[in-house]
Amino acid sequence: MVPRSAEVTVQQADSSGAADPTSGPITSGVPSTLRCPIHKCDGSLNNEASGYDSRTGLDSLVCATCGHRGFRSREGVILLFRGGYEFKFSYGPSLHTVTVVLTSASINLWSTHGVNEDQLAKMAAEWSLLCGKATRRVHLGIPAEEFADFYLYFCRT
Repeated sequence: MVPRSAEVTVQQADSSGAADPTSGPITSGVPSTLRCPIHKCDGSLNNEASGYDSRTGLDSLVCATCGHRGFRSREGVILLFRGGYEFKFSYGPSLHTVTVVLTSASINLWSTHGVNEDQLAKMAAEWSLLCGKATRRVHLGIPAEEFADFYLYFCRT
């Protein structure tokens, strides 16, 4: 067996589908500090003074080190539908969505860390919000630059 070169923390869900607030780096609705998703930044994201936007259902976050601004949904992301390797998520009362497209190569890579495709898609949607992109398409293909950024974010210790 090949030893793992980086540890990945994955948010687990209970049988009701609610996120377990004690596991994983992304925990919706919990005031814990999150790492900044900017690759070379070692800062953490904290609630911004402008706070919660009741129209979108997103908390505004800011990095104390680099000034990066991102979002987090208090209710977490909600899977609306799935078609093959494409997942569409919503968050809060907003009508906006985040689309995640996986490839079989990325699914196989993450499965070595014990992450299934549903968990991977949810992690990618939450990561997209942390990156400050509340309405976008996330393509997790291995040659894509965002895949590398996503992978490095979760593998950083």
